[in-house]
Amino acid sequence: MGLGAVVQDDDPVAEPGVPEVQETPAPAVALTRSFPGLGRIAETITRFEDVLRDFVTMSDADTSKKVTRIQQQVREVEPSVTVIGQIKAGKTSLINAMIGAPGLLPTDVNPWTSVVTSLHINTPTPELNVRAKFKFFDHAEWDKLISNGGRIGQLAARAGADDELEKLRLQVVAMREKAQARLGRKFELLLGTEHRYGTVDDALLRRYVCVGDEDAVGADQGRFTDITKSADLYIERDDIPVMLCVRDTPGVNDTFMMREQITINAVRDSRSCIVVLSAHQALTTMDMALIRLIAHRQSREIIIFVNRIDELPDPANQVPEIHRAILETLEKNNAPQDIDIIYGSAHWANAVLEGKIDEMTDDSTESAINWTRAAFADKMDEWSAEQLVWHASGVPALLDALGQRMYEGPVHEALQKSARQALNLAQSLDVVDQVRILESDGQLNRTMTPEQLDTELRKIEAAAVEKLTVLTDSACKDFTNRIDQSYERFLDRATNSLIEHLQTNGEDATWHYSPLGLRMLLSSSYQVVLKKMHGIAAEVNNETAVRIAELYGRTFSITVEGFKIETPVVSYIPPPINLGQTIALDLQVSWWKGWWQRRRGYKAFAQDFNKLIRAETDPIINDLKTIQIGLFRERTQHTLRDFLQEQRELLTSALASSEISMEEMKELFGVNAWEDRQECLASIMDELGVYAD
Repeated sequence: MGLGAVVQDDDPVAEPGVPEVQETPAPAVALTRSFPGLGRIAETITRFEDVLRDFVTMSDADTSKKVTRIQQQVREVEPSVTVIGQIKAGKTSLINAMIGAPGLLPTDVNPWTSVVTSLHINTPTPELNVRAKFKFFDHAEWDKLISNGGRIGQLAARAGADDELEKLRLQVVAMREKAQARLGRKFELLLGTEHRYGTVDDALLRRYVCVGDEDAVGADQGRFTDITKSADLYIERDDIPVMLCVRDTPGVNDTFMMREQITINAVRDSRSCIVVLSAHQALTTMDMALIRLIAHRQSREIIIFVNRIDELPDPANQVPEIHRAILETLEKNNAPQDIDIIYGSAHWANAVLEGKIDEMTDDSTESAINWTRAAFADKMDEWSAEQLVWHASGVPALLDALGQRMYEGPVHEALQKSARQALNLAQSLDVVDQVRILESDGQLNRTMTPEQLDTELRKIEAAAVEKLTVLTDSACKDFTNRIDQSYERFLDRATNSLIEHLQTNGEDATWHYSPLGLRMLLSSSYQVVLKKMHGIAAEVNNETAVRIAELYGRTFSITVEGFKIETPVVSYIPPPINLGQTIALDLQVSWWKGWWQRRRGYKAFAQDFNKLIRAETDPIINDLKTIQIGLFRERTQHTLRDFLQEQRELLTSALASSEISMEEMKELFGVNAWEDRQECLASIMDELGVYAD
């Protein structure tokens, strides 16, 4: 039974096959939700599609197909945001409020989210009548997940914490036995498969993504949770004007940190990240783990949402204090500067959406009044109670900030890429038109055959690929040397600090050393090579575009005023999120103290510490050297090859199209229509140029 099979089970909820779609009823909303930030994205995409539609109307059949492919590319743009936070921070309630569907994701289970759950808003479903898809771990992933207690088990084993490791081993055994007892003989069959459904409801979600009752083996809730890798839900929301993917993640304080890597991957896959903190508790060690995860992103990719201000008795005065504390913590942990921090309450937002603000507790109501008087004093007489509470919740501000970031980032880049492709197509058509005009006047002699054109294109391609490969190889070699040197310097400094501590304090005082310095060194080295490789890609792409533009001139023996080839856009490269992965030095817990207590003698401390940190950080450094750099190398080469193939098709098509005489073109379009086509093409190129820049 392979991956992708629709696996049936005996449970009455899991109906055979894919059941008929049943839309989740929309809540009775007491006010009209509108989000200018998201609306701007929708309007921009619509205007761009209008330009492409105009392009189609004046194109021949072959060109129309190419433009239609670009249109489809634009329609598939689905900006995504990952929401991360501690257990009890209120991530799930916030997501329900963001999408305008209170109660969609269960929030009365603590904790409910144990897998990454992707909500695809207004996105076409991958298959007819599929609204929910749950993927299970395969055998290798499951074994790795539970082996020796996951990441915590690895840390405990390296630290030599035998007692802690045995506790973890017993817990893991219990977890495995519980999963197998719940699923019986189906356990082995389910691994590596997926379940698909045509409806989304509370009962279904509880079976796949909610933690089950530890004392009730066989209970319906959490039946598949232990083996579920990811959940994808497809939801229609009329008040959200764009396609959008919102990812809910497990709390970072997962018992075994088993799913830390899964959360890291979810953060890497999304361009934007919302970090949810809880207003009623100070920043904790777990919040530091969140800050580590975001420390290597750009500030415009991050929004911090401080939730649960409804639990503050005096938010007007307490929020500024919390704000100062968060800024200090971010600065100490080398987080990006100028991160937007929004304060609010998912509880208030959901109360408005459900029409239940009159049912809020007295304390929550008092907090809402206190905050609205401070934050929206100028609107107190203008807005209704629902509007005041809705804006006090922070959700409108959050979605507007998110929309702005998506507009500036993934949406802008997607439109720029598509506009450059369309502009190159329009430029090619313009050259062909000029060739026909000159040929009809007897002013042009053809100098390039299709065979000669193919030879010239091959030369350009070979030179471009070779130069890109040589330059990136050199940059990667320099990066590897730089990162290895940084790594060794960190280990030397840390070991020297350890010896100094031992000499000063003896062996009874536990020593701590922050890995922040290592992360900063690795991050700065990566940023240097990233900038260098972007420069290399731009240089090669620009040179290639110039050579192809020159080839147009040699192919048709003409020079078209203002003609140039638009260079391709290198796809976005996700930041090195693994730099934020938890390592032993981050943990101030019993097995780190146990590691310390088991060593005696300066030499043993120094040697074992060196081995421990090498074992901990080698995977992170290898990730930078292989995955991150490999990803950039792959995408730059892929971008270049796609560009070359696109230009080959355009030039070859242009050469073939130019064989059609001017008279034939006028017969095809009509004399007046031909002149209109020329004006329309010029106008389209002007409009596309705005998006291409």
